[in-house]
Amino acid sequence: MRDIPDPRSSRSKPHELAEIFVCIIMGLLAGKTKLRRIVRWSKRHLEELRRHMPFPNGVPSVSTMSRVLAAVDEEMVSLALINWIGEILNPRGIHIAIDGKGLRAAARKVREEKTPYILNAIDAASGLVIGQLVIHGKANEMTAIPELLELLEIEGSTITIDAIGATENIMNAIHDNGGEFVLQVKKNCPELYAELMRLFEGLSEDRENNPEEFQDKYGSHYSEAKTEEKNRERYEYRTVQSYSDPGGIQERRPYIASVGRAKQVRIMQIQDDRGNDITPCLVGFLEEGSKKQPKRAAEEGMGNDAEWFGLAASKVLNAEEMLKYKRKHWAIENRLHYVLDETFGEDKSTIKLGKNTMSLLRKCAYNIVRLLQMENPEGQGGIPDIIDNVCDNLKIGLQMIFSPIPSRY
Repeated sequence: MRDIPDPRSSRSKPHELAEIFVCIIMGLLAGKTKLRRIVRWSKRHLEELRRHMPFPNGVPSVSTMSRVLAAVDEEMVSLALINWIGEILNPRGIHIAIDGKGLRAAARKVREEKTPYILNAIDAASGLVIGQLVIHGKANEMTAIPELLELLEIEGSTITIDAIGATENIMNAIHDNGGEFVLQVKKNCPELYAELMRLFEGLSEDRENNPEEFQDKYGSHYSEAKTEEKNRERYEYRTVQSYSDPGGIQERRPYIASVGRAKQVRIMQIQDDRGNDITPCLVGFLEEGSKKQPKRAAEEGMGNDAEWFGLAASKVLNAEEMLKYKRKHWAIENRLHYVLDETFGEDKSTIKLGKNTMSLLRKCAYNIVRLLQMENPEGQGGIPDIIDNVCDNLKIGLQMIFSPIPSRY
């Protein structure tokens, strides 16, 4: 934190910038999601805080914290986060999930004001946030993703992005920075989506009509994988088809070595008056629908309950590997975005001028919680004394992090 330039005049700085940030992060770890509560908590624990930092003028006020959050260079704070995690986690050769998140309550209440968005990147295995980029003004995720990739060390890593990332510019940016990708393809990329659907419709037809000939011709390049699971209060069915022919595919689409088609069906659980499960089977649901999810008309399409989407990968992957990448990508929703909203109150925060810096400090606190769950490979350190004093609050936060995720996530 001391490496971040202080935007204030040198004549009047009663509180060190790092002290202000430490107060906010420690308050967040103690379960205090608003600046006033953070200040009150810091004053109650000032002696414990002074074991680690001098605080010669006591705890900064709410107005001081607000002015600093608004004035500090948010890009420098973001680089400090990236450098800090880079010292802990080797960013090369990992699975990086990227997705945007809105700060709903931070939007100014003026006509046609858009919700501010932030682009987040996490290590899908550990859940650690490795980078953040603010989406400014009229920019969107498609233009911001290449900028975030420039900040991160992605050489040898595999990048996953939802359907908004399936563009040639993003594929080129990942390739140019030495990374691999597994991207979802939906109807927002109509040309590539239609090409994938035609390819797999033809493969399915050939397989059904001439199975032996199909096996001889495509057997080494084609694979399928299916999963069935009950997830919270719904049944989920997934089928993935994969086709890998680097030479043939890359003639038309540079950098793409494997393509896939996936079908995903979600059926909400239904119980009768006695508590018996009367949820329809997959075939019955697709033909008739259910009480909770009526069958959609043909012109309405399949909708979110049952949908087709494509997959494009820069390396040779079979269907099972594609499915794993697709499933692990959503760690960014249920391990980060949900926790930021439910545990750290991000979606309810009305901080406007310093919202982006405050979001970064929440991620610092979030990363500390994640790191406390990981074993120290050198067997050194442990939970500092200051965290011992807020252990009860920290446990409450951990319970929320590991609680069942609502179905909307």
